[in-house]
Amino acid sequence: MRRLLGCATVVTNILLCAAREKGVAMKRFTTEGTNEQKGQELIPALRNREARTLSRRQALGLLGGSLAGVILLSTGLAAPAKAALGTGIRGPSGYTIPQLRYVRDGNWFTFTLQWKCVFNPSDVNRKFGTNWVLKEEDSTSYDDYIYATVSPHQHSAGSASTIFIPSQFNPSNPQEISFKASNIWHVDDLDTELGDEEIFGVAQLSEQIANSPEIRVNSNVLSLSP
Repeated sequence: MRRLLGCATVVTNILLCAAREKGVAMKRFTTEGTNEQKGQELIPALRNREARTLSRRQALGLLGGSLAGVILLSTGLAAPAKAALGTGIRGPSGYTIPQLRYVRDGNWFTFTLQWKCVFNPSDVNRKFGTNWVLKEEDSTSYDDYIYATVSPHQHSAGSASTIFIPSQFNPSNPQEISFKASNIWHVDDLDTELGDEEIFGVAQLSEQIANSPEIRVNSNVLSLSP
């Protein structure tokens, strides 16, 4: 406490000295004079842009507010500002992006993607659709969609969409809804280039209205050797 009071005294003196160097008139509050005179002393900048008057009490008030903020922050009492959580896609618990895993059984790979859709409170009663697609990185052109062409597990690169209204789909916590979906691919569909295959999933989310933009977030990348 003594150290804080000492700092306050030093900073006060600095402010007062700086004010004198700039030609700022330092005046005390008094009980004398009319309301008009007090107004001229307290807010002259509103009456004359060139005239700037700062009372000692005002200077101390500004300093006190600054010191109070410093004290609260240093003691952890001031609550940090919370970042707004916008509608979009995040990773499952503990991750910032969707997570892709696989299990191999002979020539067949079962890929599973986990992701979380998050919503602003104003969006929880709207209708959305979400799904995921499997893609392969391509350093020379656009990333390739991986279609499953081998029977009996033939399907497109993307999973079927889940259509839902957050407040109905998860009433206990409509602002966060977790998804997990799997699909099977044959090794021949994955072996698209020489060397290792860089495989990743893309989680997708869009509102079910015309011309709604689609949110896409890539997962981690898996390096496979089919």
